[in-house]
Amino acid sequence: GESMKQASGEFAEDPCSSVKRGNMVRAARALLSAVTHLLVLADMSDVEENLVKMRNAGTEQDLGIQYKALKPEVDKLNMMAAKRQQELKDVHHKDQMAAARGVLQRNIPMLYTASRACLQHPDVAAYKANRDLIYKQLQQAVSGISDAAQATVSDDAAFNHPAGGGELAYALNNFDKQIIVEPLAFSEERFRPSLEERLESIISGAALMADSSCTRDDRRERIVAECNSVRQALQDLLSEYMGNVRG
Repeated sequence: GESMKQASGEFAEDPCSSVKRGNMVRAARALLSAVTHLLVLADMSDVEENLVKMRNAGTEQDLGIQYKALKPEVDKLNMMAAKRQQELKDVHHKDQMAAARGVLQRNIPMLYTASRACLQHPDVAAYKANRDLIYKQLQQAVSGISDAAQATVSDDAAFNHPAGGGELAYALNNFDKQIIVEPLAFSEERFRPSLEERLESIISGAALMADSSCTRDDRRERIVAECNSVRQALQDLLSEYMGNVRG
């Protein structure tokens, strides 16, 4: 929030400065990128929950149901993680994310096959051991995505956001396109309600994820804190715009 407020203040004082304008744009979008990152982490809860259900399925019919439920969640997470991977500036984190995504994609069908074998041959210990190994690898892959997703993004990549992933990503893209306004053309009556409404649509979606019973406490706290930070940053930015108009 502070970096955005400082950058927008400098730009309002000297709106002709392309350097200061660039700083404000980067500060604004870096904060939005942070929200995107937290939404990716929140989405992992669905994958983790469905993995447990699939592993613990008691019948082949139940296994099939859980597999069908898990696949779209994994596809969505993989897409969002791929976007996040493009943002990362550290080669190690890029490789970590790519490797984890690869394991996730490969091992989901393998978990289904291994779990089915366990149900068909419950007395064969080797089948159970194989299923548990695949499940453990999937858990590690989700953790790997989480670890890499928390890394710092590059300045250039902070301009780009996921063009998919459901309503939240759509709302984020719309808000991203509206947040930069020429200070001298700013009208509070015109811009404040629109920007606040768009941001609240993102906040409310993130709050639903935070309130989910399968979202871990530490993740929930980070989602709430970061969304509040971005909400305050918007108010700071709007105040700077208004001060420039009055000044």
